[in-house]
Amino acid sequence: MMNKLPSLSPRGLRRAAAAGALLGLSLTAGVAYADFDDHPRLVAADREAYQAMMQLRAASNGPAAFGGHRDRALRLLEQARREIHESARFADHHRD
Repeated sequence: MMNKLPSLSPRGLRRAAAAGALLGLSLTAGVAYADFDDHPRLVAADREAYQAMMQLRAASNGPAAFGGHRDRALRLLEQARREIHESARFADHHRD
């Protein structure tokens, strides 16, 4: 007997994606600062971006209340955090 997977609405898919992103962030949070030993300003920038993400996640006034802009802001903050981490790695590998 084959189990049928439930179909998700667009809202359900967005929630599942957000939950997956949050899980990914929480799994990497413990090692997030490993690259930042010599970069205290990058640590501060990463921490602020993470806090902004948590505030945006807490702001939920219904599925259409923010017109998709909150979700876009979350994606851009995730991208910003990746770039912050990459900048630390680059600096560490290109020391004079």
